[in-house]
Amino acid sequence: MTPQGPVHLRWRASGAAPEIETFPDLDAALDAVEERWEELQHQAPQILDHRKILLISTEQLKAAIIEEGEEEPGAA
Repeated sequence: MTPQGPVHLRWRASGAAPEIETFPDLDAALDAVEERWEELQHQAPQILDHRKILLISTEQLKAAIIEEGEEEPGAA
């Protein structure tokens, strides 16, 4: 089951308050994380559902990005 939109990307750039960006769906949020991974990887990114309940943790995002990076060299 795909989560209802919108979904939120939350991270902590600096300071105590987290930053939140909203996306229409999970795919858009995941694309944004992938594009900005170099910046976000050390800022505890998380993806939350429309109720702001955790969908994807920092550890899960890290594992997905690493796994995807390992697949790229062999891709044709």
